[in-house]
Amino acid sequence: MAKGRPVPVALGYAVYSSNSGHDASANPGNPAAFALNAEARKNFSYAALKKTRDAALFLIEKRYGRAPKWRYVIGGSSGGREALAVAQKWPEDFDGVVAMYPAFAAASLDLQFGRITRALALPGAYLNQAKRKVLFDAAMQACDGLDGLVDGIVSNQAACNAKFHPETATLAGQPIRCVDGKDTADTCLSDAQLAAVKVINTPAVFRFQSGRGERSYPGFNIYGSDFGNPGNNPAEVNAIFLGLGSQVPVSSPMPQPSYGPDSGVPYEAAFWDQWTRYFVTGDPNFNSMTVDPENPGRWTHKILALMAEQDVVDPDLARFAAHGGKLIVEHGTADPLVSTRATDAYVAKVRSRMGRRTAAFMRYYQVPGQSHGSNPAFNPAWDSLTALDNWVSGGTPPVNLTVMDMTGVPGRTRPMCGYPAWPRYNGSGAPNLAASFTCSTR
Repeated sequence: MAKGRPVPVALGYAVYSSNSGHDASANPGNPAAFALNAEARKNFSYAALKKTRDAALFLIEKRYGRAPKWRYVIGGSSGGREALAVAQKWPEDFDGVVAMYPAFAAASLDLQFGRITRALALPGAYLNQAKRKVLFDAAMQACDGLDGLVDGIVSNQAACNAKFHPETATLAGQPIRCVDGKDTADTCLSDAQLAAVKVINTPAVFRFQSGRGERSYPGFNIYGSDFGNPGNNPAEVNAIFLGLGSQVPVSSPMPQPSYGPDSGVPYEAAFWDQWTRYFVTGDPNFNSMTVDPENPGRWTHKILALMAEQDVVDPDLARFAAHGGKLIVEHGTADPLVSTRATDAYVAKVRSRMGRRTAAFMRYYQVPGQSHGSNPAFNPAWDSLTALDNWVSGGTPPVNLTVMDMTGVPGRTRPMCGYPAWPRYNGSGAPNLAASFTCSTR
């Protein structure tokens, strides 16, 4: 929601939420233990969405004597996956959907988490926070100005990904690769660490094919993204927690509690460990490091079943569109936990499948600098509910949307550009105002 805007209940909405059918706080050390119960796992994957929606509408009708005129769902991360799930699985149940940084290909993402975890656990491969800052600063030095303004945000992420190569990059005139590739100081990256960076930047490629033809999960925009740099303000603490943490992932089970900031292991490592033990193998004592995510051997059949259950990847939204449904998708380019490139690929499939009809019901905005939650550089807020309601109830598609920074430079604004456009500085005008930028694809 936008800063200063009343919460939905204060605006007259009836609001409900769900815990997906389980209480993770009941077992903080092993929050995925619920998946040992097949029904609880299915509820988490998708089934709770329909059950909760139907129960909520029943109560609303009993209380107010009529059904709501419009029905909306808004969610981020796993909630973003759930938002896309209802549009795909129950297209007549909701009139408007906002899916933010959606972890829609959940099982495929978990496999990428495993690939990255194993890479970081190799001897000498883990990047401590100082080394992450070297990589971050070098990427910012090379890429920050690609949008015409040095402002701490990489807006032209595609150009940065093509231009920046850490093996040959420099920072303040000095190579960031350590001399002879050996780990000599915190001011450079060894060859083992550069190899780990390459894994994060590249896709997991599976030696099997899901029922929908999925064979990979993209890499992450690591160049210019905060994967947990040094710092102790709350936004940086969150970036460390959701990024690479502070401890090498070398054992299973991971340190307890698996998801608390005090565990220290990278978030994706804890996630992979929990998913492998409780979703895949059903063995709480299983060593997750022994499974190759790209070639899982005897676990392939179970993983395929989980992909069918958890990956919400159907690009055919014809029934949702025919119902009059409207979909807004939003994802930050600096997300260390859910790959922006995965969302790009899904939107491309929807556009290919739906053709010219797409613009009538879907918008996709990629927000430069936005992480998965808050980070010190840029933490945007925007009024998604109003944008959605204006489109659904008033027939007015989103236009001239802006985001406001809440942490880096509080109050500065940027335009929300429909992907693949990004905000380019006009060369003049106040650098902290959205009006000084134009959405560009060049």
